[in-house]
Amino acid sequence: MSAPHSVYRSLLRLYPRGFRRHYGDDLVQHFTDLIADRGVRAAWARTGVDLIVTVPRYRLESIVNERLSATYINVGIVLLAAGGVLSLLAGLYPGLVLLLAGLGLAVAQRSTLAVAIRTPNTNRRRRRLTIGAVLAGVFVSTFTAYLALIGDTWTVRETVLAAIGTIAMFAAPVFLVAGLLTPKSLDGVARPMA
Repeated sequence: MSAPHSVYRSLLRLYPRGFRRHYGDDLVQHFTDLIADRGVRAAWARTGVDLIVTVPRYRLESIVNERLSATYINVGIVLLAAGGVLSLLAGLYPGLVLLLAGLGLAVAQRSTLAVAIRTPNTNRRRRRLTIGAVLAGVFVSTFTAYLALIGDTWTVRETVLAAIGTIAMFAAPVFLVAGLLTPKSLDGVARPMA
């Protein structure tokens, strides 16, 4: 094997493993054909540009797959909605934009969210229900502490309790509903037709 080929094979390791496994031999063959047709210098110029453009793209695609994108959407919606609610509670009415953005994202991505929720997984169902129950407990305890500690003046302690309690108050039902909607097995889900 010549030096350009061994260097090129080494550079192919920059691609994700699945991509290398599927296309690695074809890429090496294409590189060999480029060297035969255009020479080493032109082959490296074209291949170098291709590596610079495509490696980050395929790495990003391997990181952000369909399962993770639903998770990112869920986290984004919760953060936007929580930020909007907290800013409204603090009297910052421009925070309404955050709340509306979270609701708009939820409506726009409802099919992605529905697929993420309806994916059958007993462990995911149990985890969502447990998180919902814990958040409900956090809400009840922070609300009780808030009522016991509230005085004539508003302090940082009350602000922290109100913030934690508000987030838990909105997140607990979301996790409980998502957990209840998550099927335990494939029996509860309609299978797609081939």
